Amino acid sequence: MAKAPNLKDGDDKLDFDFERICILYSNTGTGYLGMAAAALCMAYFIAAMSEPMYATIWFIALMAAYLPRVIMSNRFNRKVDTGEIDKVTATPWENYFFLASIPPFVVFAAAIFMPYGENILVSLMFYSSVSLALIAGGILTYSTSLPAILLFLHVAILPLIARMFFLDGVVANTMSITLVISYILLIRLIPRQNRVLLENIALKIENKSQSLTDPLTNLSNRRRLTLHMENLIPASLRRNDPFSIILLDIDYFKQYNDTHGHNAGDEVLVQVSNILKECSRDQDLVVRYGGEEFLLVLPSTNVEAAKILMERIAKTIREETDVTVSGGLAMHSPDIEFDELVRQADVKLYSAKTAGRDRFVA
Repeated sequence: MAKAPNLKDGDDKLDFDFERICILYSNTGTGYLGMAAAALCMAYFIAAMSEPMYATIWFIALMAAYLPRVIMSNRFNRKVDTGEIDKVTATPWENYFFLASIPPFVVFAAAIFMPYGENILVSLMFYSSVSLALIAGGILTYSTSLPAILLFLHVAILPLIARMFFLDGVVANTMSITLVISYILLIRLIPRQNRVLLENIALKIENKSQSLTDPLTNLSNRRRLTLHMENLIPASLRRNDPFSIILLDIDYFKQYNDTHGHNAGDEVLVQVSNILKECSRDQDLVVRYGGEEFLLVLPSTNVEAAKILMERIAKTIREETDVTVSGGLAMHSPDIEFDELVRQADVKLYSAKTAGRDRFVA
């Protein structure tokens, strides 16, 4: 997996990988067209320089080897469109892509070992030109996945270099040396180009994150909440998988500020925010909803599970800070809007406050 440059926040790293993997799969459509054109040219050349039967077998084997990856690519793009794949679940799909790329790359390289007879040198020179063109395209197509680029480079070029070394003559020796030099240069330059691209993606994610993040607590803000709910609610309804929310408020925060000062109040807000992040899961969204008010959105969570989380949060805050919190819990159902769900949680939060604080109502 690629390392996210300069990204420290876990959510930003998930966004980075999701963006990177989506680019990888979205580029494959053009890549398939390029590979199909190259395969047709190579098959025609094999038929002319070797035997038509070998060309037919090679071409059919190559198309069959590519078929699982084509199906997988279409499936990934479809699942992203429907929300079934998101930033939490996308990471394994880079590994799937890499593994699905091995068979077609190996079959393509098998063109080197066709029985070309006396046409071997010109055939390998043609193969090298096609391969280098595909590598140039692959650097763009697989630009966000360094393992995929290097896989094609190794499989396409190393067997060619080895085959060239076994041929006699000035042209074959010169070609071998040229290919070795090209291979070394590509090995050095491709990671640099990949790193620059990843840094640009990371910068984009960082800029986006800053506009969606509360600067004091580094929690999500209301803008991120709105964007998050646009995806979560349809996915929840489609899967019949309800989610819950917790609306939290720090008890007597105004008095704490007046007594200890605003700097101490800010420190408490940061402490509480850190505890909320530590207690929640990667898929949960923790939002600074107001001054001392926080909202947790808990996917695939019923009220009973939300109660357990709320108890753990309240206990940890009580033990590790000088304040307590009150909370209101509510679970989403298809017949209510999100604003109404928040209102329900707010009513329960008010009930917890009037009942004595340092408690929650579900």
